[in-house]
Amino acid sequence: MTTPESHGIRPAAVLDLLDDLEAPGLDPHGLVVARHGVPVVRGTWAPYRPDLPGLVYSVSKTFTAIAVGHLVADGALAVDDLAGSLLGLPTDTGITVRHLLTMNTGHTAEQVADLGFDSARLLTVVPEYTPGTHFVYNSSASMVLSSIVTALTGERLTDYLRPRVLDPLGVQDPWWVGHRDGDRGIDQGWSGLHVTVEDVARLAVAMADGGRYDGAQVIPAGWLAEMGRPWSDNADSPGADHDWALGYGYQVWRSRHGVRADGAYGQFGVAVPELGLAIGYLGATRSTDQVLDAFWRFADRLTDGPLTPEDGDGARLRARLAALDTWPGRVGPDPDPTPAERISPASWTLLPGEPSGPWQVDVGGHLLTATADAWTTHVVPWPDGSLASGGSHADRPVPVPDPVLVLALRGRADDDGRVRLDVVVPTSPHRLVAEGRPGERLDLAWTTTPLWRPTLSALVVPATLLHPPTQELPR
Repeated sequence: MTTPESHGIRPAAVLDLLDDLEAPGLDPHGLVVARHGVPVVRGTWAPYRPDLPGLVYSVSKTFTAIAVGHLVADGALAVDDLAGSLLGLPTDTGITVRHLLTMNTGHTAEQVADLGFDSARLLTVVPEYTPGTHFVYNSSASMVLSSIVTALTGERLTDYLRPRVLDPLGVQDPWWVGHRDGDRGIDQGWSGLHVTVEDVARLAVAMADGGRYDGAQVIPAGWLAEMGRPWSDNADSPGADHDWALGYGYQVWRSRHGVRADGAYGQFGVAVPELGLAIGYLGATRSTDQVLDAFWRFADRLTDGPLTPEDGDGARLRARLAALDTWPGRVGPDPDPTPAERISPASWTLLPGEPSGPWQVDVGGHLLTATADAWTTHVVPWPDGSLASGGSHADRPVPVPDPVLVLALRGRADDDGRVRLDVVVPTSPHRLVAEGRPGERLDLAWTTTPLWRPTLSALVVPATLLHPPTQELPR
């Protein structure tokens, strides 16, 4: 039996890590810790599930960079190729594939916001700085990389990566949100990938072990070394601090220890080769620095060899991992949404009933049940089956096949007769708070707001992402 102690990890250190991750405001969802390629800690906070893929935001970028690395290894392109020439666009700006990978196109943050998600605009609008001399975090650059992969291979990223990376990593059911780049249909590249926390951990294992996973070279070894180099100096970027000021590689961040794939609100694939440590983590917080700080405190307690089991700690850890829950009564205080995060969906009504529950909520004609003692997960057919590919400058809907919205509910009644429901979207990092009285329309607010388009419609997924694709998931 694999235990943390057999891989130099004290259960007490894991228990302390869980305490840190459950600090107020961090909202952990999934954790996998691997040592020397072996997963030794697995935890999922209800109602999240280890087998249900979720949106990992900019962790997507790292997979995009790996696809480019395979093209480089196969001789299909070179990092100093002009990006425009690969897409049949003008090359006057001199922007290369390397500039896209390192987010050094030379555009200012204001230019990036104005250009939107359009390869022709990004590659032809003259940047304020010489390409290669000015770092600005630039999701549009990652989108252009996705477009290049499709232009050269005739395949979207998911299909190109499947035999080379996804299948060897054991990523069974990835789904990537689509985007229209001119006349070309592509996977977003910069965001939109839905995978499990186990999948993110396997990516981190490969990044920590020379690009290998379970005997397969899923990342070309030379490319992995290039990915992790600090190609871009981001120390002077606005708001840069700690692990966001140590350099940017090929769609990965340099960290105080190793490198990481990094998605909004705390989606992390952390690789520390010198410790043989890989961490996959999914959560929802604005205080992502606290999550990384917790990882580094944990890493400092690792040892090189097996440890003698300590009485009771192993059993306490197993019990703790079996009972993880995101319910606010268990993890910190209730979230406190700001007025800017309040939304008004078409119709969420709390039906008349006993104030103490169980409760029924009418969501656009679909009845959802919530109780006080457990999460209830529902799959709701969603008539708006489109996703925006970006914010107001890139609002180009892309249809989702057989769209559904997965919602998990749990509630409680306040002393004044109002009911508060926590509504988790477990295929994403996000949750809502819904409050009101029986018989009334509910007030809803995000605790963390979806990027690009802050609506529930932006979180729909194809029914095929679920196992099995039913209208009701088990609790």
